[in-house]
Formats: sequence, structure tokens, C-alpha cells
Amino acid sequence: MQDIVVYLRSRAKFGDQVVSFPALYQLKQWWPQAKLRVVVQHDVASYYRQLPWVDECVQVQGLCDALRAIPKRADLAVCLHHTSERYGLISLLRQPRARLGFRNGRLFDFAWTHAWPKNINEYIGLANLYLLNTYRPLQAETIVRRCFEEIAALAPERRPSADIVLIPGGGDGDFKRWGINNFVALADLLKARLGGGTRFSFVLGPAESAEQAMLQALMRPDFDLVSGRPIPELAALMLDARLVVANDCGPSHIGQGVCVPYVGVFNESNPEWFWDRPYAANVCPPPGLSDIQAVPPRQVADACFRVLRAPPVYLSGQQDADAA
Repeated sequence: MQDIVVYLRSRAKFGDQVVSFPALYQLKQWWPQAKLRVVVQHDVASYYRQLPWVDECVQVQGLCDALRAIPKRADLAVCLHHTSERYGLISLLRQPRARLGFRNGRLFDFAWTHAWPKNINEYIGLANLYLLNTYRPLQAETIVRRCFEEIAALAPERRPSADIVLIPGGGDGDFKRWGINNFVALADLLKARLGGGTRFSFVLGPAESAEQAMLQALMRPDFDLVSGRPIPELAALMLDARLVVANDCGPSHIGQGVCVPYVGVFNESNPEWFWDRPYAANVCPPPGLSDIQAVPPRQVADACFRVLRAPPVYLSGQQDADAA
């Protein structure tokens, strides 16, 4: 195996990039000597250039650029984009030895030598690994955990692990933001059950300046504010956390990727962006409502106590079954 080309989804959001990391990691684990090239349509190359298992990231504008990005007769092409016909066409024109892509009722679905059916009820990061599993069996959860362990190792300075990580962001707008007052109320409920020594790390981005000011005004010694930190530092912070609670946002996929007990708060059920496992829970408003503010802190706290009773796979000593 000499040349591997991976076409990523044409999305610029932070979370869309994070969910692709484990699949790229696994490809390099299988073929460490191969050149792994990632092809993107948006200005997201900075996310991939920091990954030691990505050799090159190419930004393309159209079909001709995307076609030139793959050498003729490359060893392997992987398409993580599930809605465009162009990648099936590229695969037919370039004829890589193996062609992996999602079946999604498209004209060029026949182009793939190995395919996985696209299912919007399947966590997208897991679906990427299921696609790789059609080529060679793998253990998804173990791979994802190891991927983020290696990312965490890139942090120049590792923060002490947090007891509980809270992520109140929501880049798409207020409809995804549960609200900082709810997160503070949740912290109090958790602390009452888990003990007075419990500490909380709030992960904040540039869009959470108001939330940061509100938390600073509280002057609580049990609150640590983690603002604007790079992915390796966030992964290191969450790897050994007791629990992660997050809105539906980009950093939430780091929280899910480190494979610790996790609770997501959503304005509506969104299984494509929530990895359903025994030690994970998603909390939504009551049926018929889509206002995330209708979720009471007590409901989220109850979900937290449930997932804390279910040890993650890497702690239980069990391995997840092959994806197929």
C-alpha cells in the first residue's frame, strides 16, 4: 500500500472534522508506510496538518481539482462524503485498486469495491469506521480511544484531568445552547451526590465570552474555565474525566471520542451526532417540544448518574464486536 486518498465531507464545521480523525488514524495504523492524503473543499487544513498520521492535506475547488488530487491507479480511495456523485465518478475514472464509499441510493453507488449503507440514525464517526470495516475487521471503540490518546499526547502541556467536564457551547445558535445557568445548576446537583471535592472544568470557545464572564463573576473555586484551547489540550483534559456533559457542538465529539461517560443535551433527537452506548445518554425536551430550555437540570443529572454506573469498554476489559 503506497497511496491512500481520503475525500472528506464538504463541511467546514469543527465537529465534522473531529469525527473523521479516528478513520484517518486507523488507515495509518494499517499502512504506516503509505502516503495518506486528505482532500477537503473548505479551509480546514489546519485541523489535519496537526495530525501525525496525515501526510498531506489538499484543498480543492471543483471536480477537476478533486480528480487531480488522486494519483491514477492509487492503492486506496475512501470517500466519507455520502451525498455527492462526483466521488464515485472520480473513482471510476482513476480506478484505485480499492474504492470505499457509502451507498446512498445514488447513480454511482456501483463504483465502490467496498461499501457501507448510509444511515442517518448512525453516529457519523462510527459510520466512518463501519465503512473501513468492510475492507478489514476492526474494533471501533478501541480505535477511537487510542486515536484521542495520541492526539492528547501532542499537547505541549497537559492540564490535570478534570472530575467533570461541562461544554456549554453551541456553534449553530441559541437553539442548541442549554444555557450557563442550567449547567451551573447541574454542577450543584452533581456535587451534592458526588461529594464536596468534585471539580468542574468548563470548556469555552470564542463564542462563549458571555458565559465566561458569568462564570468568572461567580468566583467559585470548584470551577475551572478552559477557554480557547487547541484540540490536543482538550483531549488530554477529557481523557481521564469522570464524566463529560455537552451541548451539541464541535468539542462534544472530543468528549464522545475519549470514551468516558457522556451526556449530551439536544434540542431534538439527533442520532447522527450522538454515539449511543451504555455509558452515554442523550437528553431532549419532552415530546412535541424543541426548546432546549425545556430540559430541566434534574433530568440531565439523573442521566449523569445512570451513565456513571456503566463503565466504558476500555475500563470494563471488554472489546466491542467487529462492526460488521
